[in-house]
Amino acid sequence: MAIATTNERPLYPFARIFQVATSAQAAVDIWQIPAGTIITRVLAQINVAGTGSGNIIIGDDDDDNGYVLAADATAAAGTVYGDGVAEVGVYINDTQATCGGSWKEYHASGKELKMDCSATLTTEATVDVMVFGYSFKYLG
Repeated sequence: MAIATTNERPLYPFARIFQVATSAQAAVDIWQIPAGTIITRVLAQINVAGTGSGNIIIGDDDDDNGYVLAADATAAAGTVYGDGVAEVGVYINDTQATCGGSWKEYHASGKELKMDCSATLTTEATVDVMVFGYSFKYLG
């Protein structure tokens, strides 16, 4: 039996945590996503609750809430968002087939993971943003 010759490439799992503070209603760049990255899940855990009212969304340059649809910035410390079907964006809950599955692939550099808040909080919130996925060297 002949075995087809292929170029085998390694796939490395990763988990990263970024501690991010809201900044009024301005989007905050969390991470410059490297080429050759597949993101399979993003969670937002409230570290320090903000005061006032506002929702946090997490996405990228293409869709500002592609990963987390809405997280209450004033929720108690330890509250996690992005772990329920109603909380995840289209990149993870891909009912529109925009990403080819329950992940998003980044073949080129130039995209950033972003967090935005819907309103200016009286006291800014601090959020632990957890990113899970795989990295690979894209050979084109």
